[in-house]
Amino acid sequence: MSFMQKNVNVFILLLVLVLAGALAASSAYYQTTFDKVTTKYDDTAANLSQCSADLENYRFNLNKTLSSLNTTSQDIRRYDELYTTKSDQLQTTQSNLTQTVSSLQETRIELQEETALKNKYKNDYQDQVEISNGLEEQNAILTSQKAQLESTLISYRSRLESANACIDEFLDDYDAGLTSAMKDDADSCKK
Repeated sequence: MSFMQKNVNVFILLLVLVLAGALAASSAYYQTTFDKVTTKYDDTAANLSQCSADLENYRFNLNKTLSSLNTTSQDIRRYDELYTTKSDQLQTTQSNLTQTVSSLQETRIELQEETALKNKYKNDYQDQVEISNGLEEQNAILTSQKAQLESTLISYRSRLESANACIDEFLDDYDAGLTSAMKDDADSCKK
C-alpha cells in the first residue's frame, strides 16, 4: 500500500498540477479573451456614446431644420399672399398704365392740334404785326401829311384872314361909292 499511497499522492499531485495548469491556462485564456471582450465592449460603448452624441446632434439639427422648415413654410405662405397682393396691384397698375398711355396719346393729339392752332395764330399775329407796322408807317406818313396840310391850312387861313381884312378895309374905304348889292356880293364872297 505504501506504493500506492506514494504513487497515488504523486498521481493526485500530478493531477492537481495538471488541473492547476489547466486552470491557470484556461484562466489566462479567458483573461485574454475577457480583455479582448472588455476592449471591444469599451470600443462599442465609446462608439455607442459617439453615436448617441451624433444622434442628439442629428435630432437637434432635425428640430432646427423642422423649425426652419415651418418658418420657411410660413414665409412661403406670406410670400404667396404678398405675391397675390402684388399681382393684383400689378394688374391694377397695368390697367392704370394703359389708361394713362391712352390719355397721353389723346393729350399728345390735342397738343399737336393746339400747337398747329398756335402756329396758325402766331402766323396770323405776325401777319397782323406786319400789317400793323405797315399801317403805323402809313399813319406816320399820314400824320406827317396831316401836319403839313394843317400847316398849309393855317397858312391859307392866315392868308384868307389877311385877304378878308384887306377886303374889309377896301370895302370900308370904298363903302360910300358901293351899292348894297355889291356889298352883299362881297359878303357872300367872304363866306
